Amino acid sequence: IDLNTEMVEACRDKGLRCLKGDLLEKLVDYEDNSLGGIFCSQVVEHLPPPYLKRLVELSFLKLAPSSYLVLETINPASVFSLVQIYFLDISHHNPVHPQALKFLLESSGFEQVTIQFSAPLEKEKLQELPDADEIATILNQNIDKLNKLLYAPANYAVIGLKP
Repeated sequence: IDLNTEMVEACRDKGLRCLKGDLLEKLVDYEDNSLGGIFCSQVVEHLPPPYLKRLVELSFLKLAPSSYLVLETINPASVFSLVQIYFLDISHHNPVHPQALKFLLESSGFEQVTIQFSAPLEKEKLQELPDADEIATILNQNIDKLNKLLYAPANYAVIGLKP
């Protein structure tokens, strides 16, 4: 389900069943407990918070037991990802922190909610110094802290199981 005509056509060209329209309006038409899974890639950052909350709640209703909801998005805990990826797209509405999205799924009834990071930024990371002395060790510890803040993985997915 997508609002973007070009994306719908791209999916259809690949033989995928795709509907054009508003996600919530289309999702509400499905019977409760009828879907075997829901996957959203690079969607949640385009949604205002009340819409996102409703998407998660409605997904819980529409998913069959033992089915998964997977929401994948840009990782705002990575400064590089925010500056070089997120802010390039002016249609992005809100960055969503991994822990906030995890909490949203858990509070909506999903279980075994996990966060999986993807798209590591290894080439962008600052290089450590050769471990020659105490000063190099301290500098390397600080470089590691900077790398974790600046170059955390670019994307993450929150995965929740409907019991």
